[in-house]
Amino acid sequence: MQILIGALFLMTSLGYTQWYEVYTYSNSTGTFRDIEITSDGKVFVVDKDTIHRSADYGDTWSYDASWGNGGSKVQFVSVDTGYVCCGLSDEYEENHLMTIDGGLTWAPCGNDISLGINDIEYLPDEVVVAATRFFPTWVTVGAYCQSTIWQDSLATMGEVYDLDVLNDSVMFMCGAIDPPDPFAFSTTIKSVDNGNNWQVSGEGFEVPYFGMDWPTDSVGYGNGLTDMYKTTDQGETWFKLPNPFDDNEHVYLYATPEFVSEEIGYVTAGRYPIGQSSDVESLGVLRTIDGGMSWYITDVPDGYGGAYDITCMNADTCYYRSMGKIFRTFNGGGRGEPLSVTGQQTLSLTLHPNPATTSLVIEGLSAYPNATMSSISLSGQLVEVVFENGQANIAHLPPGIYLTTVQTQQGIWREKWVKL
Repeated sequence: MQILIGALFLMTSLGYTQWYEVYTYSNSTGTFRDIEITSDGKVFVVDKDTIHRSADYGDTWSYDASWGNGGSKVQFVSVDTGYVCCGLSDEYEENHLMTIDGGLTWAPCGNDISLGINDIEYLPDEVVVAATRFFPTWVTVGAYCQSTIWQDSLATMGEVYDLDVLNDSVMFMCGAIDPPDPFAFSTTIKSVDNGNNWQVSGEGFEVPYFGMDWPTDSVGYGNGLTDMYKTTDQGETWFKLPNPFDDNEHVYLYATPEFVSEEIGYVTAGRYPIGQSSDVESLGVLRTIDGGMSWYITDVPDGYGGAYDITCMNADTCYYRSMGKIFRTFNGGGRGEPLSVTGQQTLSLTLHPNPATTSLVIEGLSAYPNATMSSISLSGQLVEVVFENGQANIAHLPPGIYLTTVQTQQGIWREKWVKL
């Protein structure tokens, strides 16, 4: 018992860094619009009238205010080549800027166009795919920085909130539906032939609405009106992630999640009491290390005002924008106690012995041959617990409290257990 009490004390008293402010643009009256990080540690932010740049992970900053209204999207296809889009000054209305020197200088790229853009993807082979701003939304593709930018119209669905290109063939978009559209009952559609033909993703229900993130070509996450969703088969099927707060008295809201791998991701969460949608409470930035099956509340600063556009360089180094400021963490935002681990017991499984010393058994696993499993320590670290025929050797683990999650198409099961 002394060991377990010591483990709990260690978990609650560890000193760690957290999210903290690294930059404020004092002349701005609005908020930053987009964040991009290059693989060599440069951080870019576009504001209403400025492109901001840091070459040292956000410690020091410079900015370029030469382009009127600025832009709403910044994306780099290499450490030196990047683009800014959408909402420049009248002289460059809906045009694009390009840099080939890592953001030190920018120049207009391509012809002026009148096409309003909601989302855009710049691809390494100088092809650009964009979703228009108007309802219904058209998705178009063309060669970038050439005399004719937009060459072909691919599809229409309503109003696209997010457009994601996974590879040379596969792309997704999600957003509002358009009644005349054949996909009107689904808010997420998919193309497997580079946008020439589209199909419903999943069964059309309980799929992303506002945004998606794809850590791999097969595994994706998204947020709907009140829930988060996940796919492990490139959008053939989606399933709802469990509510980490295990609470039926509130409606929970989530921003588009940011995942740096199949297991590790971040999301901003909020909630309001059922029937009182005007009384929204910010819950902070959540972090998962088991693919969304369980979450931790990270350590945000006092006076937290929401987190937007969470963007990560790796599992621990991430940024978000809030109220004209940029915040950074170097250790995943710090980790606290796991959120609810008692709900979502929808599978017929039994774990024993508990406490355990050298081995652990989960009875009923044979009924779920395609189950995926993960185990974490009380501090949130993934631990190696391999179940074969329902039994795992845990002799190598130090004494403490652990959590094992089993995920299947039929549901999710989670159980705490103690290693003596």
